[in-house]
Amino acid sequence: MPAATQRLAWLDLFRGLAVLGMIWTHSAHTFVDAQVQNTPWFHELNYYHGLIAPAFFWIAGFVRAHVTAAKSKPAWPACKRLLMVLLIGYAMHVPWHSLFTADSWRDACKVDVLHCLAISGMLMLLAERFGRWRNVVAAILLVLFVGLQKSAESWRTGVLCIDQYFNRSQGSLFALFPWVGFGLAGFLTRSLWDGVVDRLLPGIFILGSLLAFAPCSLWQGGAPGFFMERLGWVIMAAVWVAILADRISAATGWLQLAGRESLLLYVVHLMLIYAVPLPKQTLQQLIGMTQPLWVVFLIFVALFSASLVLGWWNERRKKAQPH
Repeated sequence: MPAATQRLAWLDLFRGLAVLGMIWTHSAHTFVDAQVQNTPWFHELNYYHGLIAPAFFWIAGFVRAHVTAAKSKPAWPACKRLLMVLLIGYAMHVPWHSLFTADSWRDACKVDVLHCLAISGMLMLLAERFGRWRNVVAAILLVLFVGLQKSAESWRTGVLCIDQYFNRSQGSLFALFPWVGFGLAGFLTRSLWDGVVDRLLPGIFILGSLLAFAPCSLWQGGAPGFFMERLGWVIMAAVWVAILADRISAATGWLQLAGRESLLLYVVHLMLIYAVPLPKQTLQQLIGMTQPLWVVFLIFVALFSASLVLGWWNERRKKAQPH
């Protein structure tokens, strides 16, 4: 197998760390006492919580560019997987207990991270169709989705399921602008660095540092600073994970498993928090924002452990299937 298409263990570890951070973030925002959440130090912690989603997008873009670096792949199998991710994203927001209320349609159309990840992946598939110009197309798309963020805040078509993708003013948790830019940035980063710890690594780290510590406005009236600063932190984190991955691999197999089964862990832990009745209320309704940090940490460990066990089972199930 050509080196360019070999699986990179550090990417699984990086995604696993992102899963760990994601479950902690959801646990903290759901269960930490409301008074604690209003303290300055928790607001500071929220900044680092905000790096989790950009990391997922960046990793998805880097992985897609990596697996197609040596040889192009058919678009349809990947597109089917992305459509499944999009479907799961919608299914996670359908208010199954109150389908016929006035707000049910709005809730079902809410755009979340899975929707944006799916669209980001489809845009990468589109860029790949341009062959040797694919990075140019990806760069143009990145500039558009980051540069038009401010303008998109006022876009309306009158069709709710479309407008939800433009901005968060109608209840969406994420929007295409600028979030798909992180995926496209990961796609483009792979053209600069093949993911191997080599002499290119310092340059990639310096690039991340410049983005993180020197954000600037490139578009009049735009807001690229948010995007560039977080992209810089994600790139720097990726470099550190790549450097350390082999040295700590013996102790991080469980995190690599979490990375490989990240979609399952995402769905499972959210269902445990927001969907599974215990016995008549969900965990969110039963506990609410009432707990001290040490209790929330125990809840987080339980949620992660339960999700990881199901991820382990799913991976074993897939390996047992005949090929």
